Amino acid sequence: MTHIIDIGGTPWFGWAMALIVGLPIVLLVLSEVHLHLVRRGSSLATPVNRLRLWLLPGAALLVLLTQVGNLSADNNGVRIVATVVGVLAVSIALGALNALLFGNAVRGSWRERLPGIFIDLARLILVVAGAAFVASMVWGFDVGGLWATLGVGSIVIGLALQNAIGSVVSGLLLLFEQPFRLGDTLDVGGVSGRVVEMNWRSTHLDTGSGVQIIPNSSLAAASFTNDSRPTRAHDHMLSLGFGPADPPHEVVETVTTTAAALPFLRPGAAATVRTTGGGAYDVTLPLATASDAGVASSTLRTRLWYSARRAGLTLDGVAAEPRSTADVEAALRSVATTLELTEEEIEALAPQCRLSTFGAGEHIVRPGRVPTAYGFVASGVVEVTAPAGSAGGSGGAVVVARLDRGQVVTADALLRESGTLTATAVTLTDVLELPLAVIDQLVVAKAGVARRLSEVAETRRADALEGQH
Repeated sequence: MTHIIDIGGTPWFGWAMALIVGLPIVLLVLSEVHLHLVRRGSSLATPVNRLRLWLLPGAALLVLLTQVGNLSADNNGVRIVATVVGVLAVSIALGALNALLFGNAVRGSWRERLPGIFIDLARLILVVAGAAFVASMVWGFDVGGLWATLGVGSIVIGLALQNAIGSVVSGLLLLFEQPFRLGDTLDVGGVSGRVVEMNWRSTHLDTGSGVQIIPNSSLAAASFTNDSRPTRAHDHMLSLGFGPADPPHEVVETVTTTAAALPFLRPGAAATVRTTGGGAYDVTLPLATASDAGVASSTLRTRLWYSARRAGLTLDGVAAEPRSTADVEAALRSVATTLELTEEEIEALAPQCRLSTFGAGEHIVRPGRVPTAYGFVASGVVEVTAPAGSAGGSGGAVVVARLDRGQVVTADALLRESGTLTATAVTLTDVLELPLAVIDQLVVAKAGVARRLSEVAETRRADALEGQH
C-alpha cells in the first residue's frame, strides 16, 4: 500500500520556503538600499552592508538548523551559531545607532562636540551588556554574580583613583562644553597664555616665558577669561599725545587712516579717535581678538611715527624734520633716465620735491584715492596688489608687481584718476614725491617721458584688470 507524504503539512516546510524564496528577495532589496546609501555618502551604508552579508545569512543558518534540521537548542553547534548571530546583531545595532546619532551631526551641536571617549565608553557598556545577554540566553550562564563583582570592583577602583578620575572627568566635560579651543588665549588666576595642548588630565598654556600646566579639575572649578572670544568689551583703548598746535581734524584723519590698515581689526569695524584736549587723543581699536591688543598697539604706534611726520604733525613731542636737499637730489638722480633730467634740472627740482618715509606694512597707494603727487621708489621694496575676483574684490587680493628703486608707485596720478590697486611698503621705504605740475611740464616738454609714463600707467591698468579675472 502506497503512502503519500504531505510535505506541505510538515512543520519545517514553511521555514524552508521562507528561506528559499524570502531570503533572496530580502538580500536583493538590501543590496539596492546599500547602493543608494553609498551614492548618498550615508554612514548607514556600512551597517546595512553587514546586515546583508553576515547577519541575515547567519540567521538563516540558525533557522535551518533549528527549524528545518530540527536540532535542539542545547546542541553545541546550534549554540555556536546562535552566539555568532547574537554578537553580529549587537555589533550592527550599535553601528546603526552611532550612524543615526553622530554620522550626520550638525557642526556646533552637542552631538558634534561630544568627546569620542564618551561614545567609546557607551559602546563598551552596550557591548558588554549584549555579550552578557547572549551568554545568558544561549549558554545559560548566570551573569548576576558577575555584575555584582564588577559593581563592587568599580567602587573600590573609583575611591582609590578619585583624584585622577576627577581630572579626567573634568577634562572630558571641558572637551564637551568647549569654552575654549587650541590657539585661544586664556587668563586663569592672573596667568595669561595661549592654549597649546589639551588632554583628559590637564591644559597647557604658553605664557611666553614657559608652558603653564593647569589640571583640568582646577580649571573646571575656577573662573577664567577667554580673550579669544571677541565682544565689544574687548575693544582696546590707547592714548596718544600730539602737539597742542596740531589741527585736530588732521590728527584724527591721520590716526584713523593708519589704523584702518591694521590686520588685527574685526571685519567691517573701524577705529575711533576722540580728542581729550591739550593734544591728547584716545583711540579705540575694535580687535578681532583681545589677545592681539599688545601687538596691535605696538604696530599702530610704529606706523604713526612715520605717518605723523609725513603729515607734519608732532607725535610724543617730536616734530617732523624735512629730509636734506642732498637726499632729495640723490633720489632724483635715480630716476634721471626715466625723466630725462640733467644735473641742472635736478638741482632746480630738488626744492620742489620731498622724500616721504613709509614703515613696513603701510599703504602708499589706496584704492579710490587720487594721488596728490607722482611718486617713485627711492629705497626699499613695494608690493602692488589688485582685488581678486570681479565682485568688488571679494575674493581677496593678488600680487601683480613688486617695485624697487627707481620704479613708479603712483602711476594713476598722471591721469588724475583713482585706481583699484594697492601699493604697500614691504620694508622701510622712501618715496620720492614730485608735484603733479612738475610732471605735467616734463610730459609736455619731453616726448620720451610722456611715452614712458604712459606705458607704466597702461601696464598698471592691465595688471588691475588681470587681477580681477
